[in-house]
Amino acid sequence: MRDNNELRGLDRRAFLKYTGVVSASAALTAGLAACGGPKSSGSVAGGAAGLDHIDVAIGYNNNSSWDPLNTGSAFAMAAHNHIYEGLWDAEAVTRTPYAALAAELPTDLKSTEWTVKLREGATFHDGQPVTADDVVYSFSRVLNTEKKVLTNAFFASWLKEVSKVDESTVKITMKFPFSAAVQRFSIVKILPKHVFEAQDADFFKQGKNAVGSGPFKVKAHQDTSFTSFEKHDGYNGSLKPSFSSMQWNVSVDASARVGLLTSGVSGVQISDNIPQDNIDQLKGKDLSVEGVDSMNLLGLAFNTSKAPFDDKRVRQALRMAIDSQKLVDVSIAGKGTTATSYLHTGSPEYNKAATQYDYNPEKAKALLAEAGVSGLSVTLLSTNISWTKVAVNTIKEGWEAVGVATTLDIQEAAAFNSKVAAGDPVDALTFSGNPNQFGADADLNIRWFYSNSNTFLPWNKWDQSAEFKALEAQLNAAIEAESPEDHKAKTNAALDTIADEAVIYPIMHMQLFTAWDPKKLTGVAALDIPGVNVLKATRTA
Repeated sequence: MRDNNELRGLDRRAFLKYTGVVSASAALTAGLAACGGPKSSGSVAGGAAGLDHIDVAIGYNNNSSWDPLNTGSAFAMAAHNHIYEGLWDAEAVTRTPYAALAAELPTDLKSTEWTVKLREGATFHDGQPVTADDVVYSFSRVLNTEKKVLTNAFFASWLKEVSKVDESTVKITMKFPFSAAVQRFSIVKILPKHVFEAQDADFFKQGKNAVGSGPFKVKAHQDTSFTSFEKHDGYNGSLKPSFSSMQWNVSVDASARVGLLTSGVSGVQISDNIPQDNIDQLKGKDLSVEGVDSMNLLGLAFNTSKAPFDDKRVRQALRMAIDSQKLVDVSIAGKGTTATSYLHTGSPEYNKAATQYDYNPEKAKALLAEAGVSGLSVTLLSTNISWTKVAVNTIKEGWEAVGVATTLDIQEAAAFNSKVAAGDPVDALTFSGNPNQFGADADLNIRWFYSNSNTFLPWNKWDQSAEFKALEAQLNAAIEAESPEDHKAKTNAALDTIADEAVIYPIMHMQLFTAWDPKKLTGVAALDIPGVNVLKATRTA
C-alpha cells in the first residue's frame, strides 16, 4: 500500500490517482456533459422507501479518493458535506458560516488565537464521541509538511497550529488575523482519529470507509455505480434532515441522467450536471431547471518551460487570437461568460482585470511580431469531453487565422492526466475546473491553480520563475492586509498580475445546471459547485 507522502512531491502520477484532482470526476474535467467512462447505475432505489428516501443522479464518478482532506473529486466532496462536519461549515447556497462541531462561531475575528469548545454530545457514526484529539489529528494532517495533503495549500500560509486544551476544547493559533479564516475552516472535515490514524492511503481513498459525525453515514458503496446513505441517529447538530435514506447514482452519461429524471417512479428526484441541450426538454416535462454562475471554467495553460511560451507577449497574442464569445456560443450554447478576470463576475471579490483579452487578431499578429516569432507551431492538449472538443476547435481556428499552425492532441481523461503528471512537453493545454468546491474567497481560488497542490506548476515550471515569486508575495501581502480596503487593493493587484501574465487563465466561466422534480422534492437549489446538497430537502411525493 502507498502512504500519503506519495500524494505529493515527485510522484505526481500517484497524486492524481489518489486525489482525483485532475480526473473526469473532479477538477480538470468537471464538464457539463458526458465525459465517457461507466454508464449510469441501474441501482436506483425507486419508490420503495416512499417519502423517507431521496434518489439522486450525479454526473461524476465515485471512484476517486474519498479522503476529505486530500481530494478534488466532485462526487466525494458533495457527499462529504452530508457525512462529515468541520468546526464551522458553510450554508450550501449562500456560503454563510455556521457552527458545526464548534459550539459557536468565533466572536473576535481580529484575534490570532481562538479557544474553541466542541459541541456537547457530538458523536461519530460508530458511536464514539468527537474529542479534541480528533480535531488536532485532522489539522495535523493538513499542516504536515512531510506528507502534504491537498488542503495544505489553503492553510499553510496563515494557520500556525491547532492544539488540545482539554477533551472538549482546542486552541487555534494563526500567524496573523485572517479575514476568511471561518470560511476556510469549513474545508477541514474532522476525522475520527481512532478510525484513520493507523491506516494507509488506500483506506482513506475508499468510499466505503467514510466515517464522520454528520447527519448521514455511508450504508453501501460500489465504485462507478452508486453510494447509499442512511441517517446518523446520533447526530445532534443544527441540521435536521426530513428523510432517513438516500442513494446517489453515478451517471456520467448525459442521456442516462436525463432518462433517470424523466422515467417516473423508477427514476431520481434530482440531478446535477445538466447539459444545456436538455434544458428545454426537461422544462417541457415540468421539471425545475436552474443555472448558477460559477467558477467552473475552461482555461488555457502554457508550458512556460519552453520558448517562445516563456515570453508574455506570445501568451497574450495567443489569447487575443481566440474568439472567446464564439467559443461560449458554440461549445456551451451561450450559457456562460467570457473571462474578464481570473474570477467570475459573480464572485464576491471580482474585479475587472487591467489586461483584457478581447478578440483582436491584428493585435495578436503585432505582438507575435514584436516578440520576434514567426512560423510558430503549437500542440494543444485537451480532453475528449464533447463540449471541450468543440471549444478547442474554435481555439485552433483562431490561432491558425493569425498564422500559428495548431495540432490538437485530444485524449481520454486518464491519458490527459498521465501526460500532465509526467510533465509532457506539450506546448499548451486546456482544462476545466471549479475551485469554488473549497470556498469562494479569491486567495483560495487562485491558489487552487497557482500552487504545487495542483499539477500545472510542476508541469510548466512557472513556479521557478521570478514572476511567480512576485505573485506569491502579492498573495501573501493581500491575506495579511489589516484593512478591508488594503486587502481589496492588494488582491486586485494580484488578479491583475495573473491576467497580464496569462500563464494559467480562464477563457470562459460557465453556468452549472441542476434539475429536480418540484412535485416530489422541495427545499433544494442549484449550486455553483458540482453535486447537490439535500440537507434541507423534503420529499413530498
